[in-house]
Amino acid sequence: MAMDDIDRELEKYQKTLEDEKKKAARINLALLLLLIIVIIVFVFSLWRYQALN
Repeated sequence: MAMDDIDRELEKYQKTLEDEKKKAARINLALLLLLIIVIIVFVFSLWRYQALN
């Protein structure tokens, strides 16, 4: 293999790695937002329950 081929393969690998990191970051952000929403709903329902009793 020539050095150009190795460089090309390395660039493709780095691009794939960057894309995977971006995808993981989006998934983590979505899960964090979902967790925050669930906590807010839980706290609100607990507050409503305490207000009724």
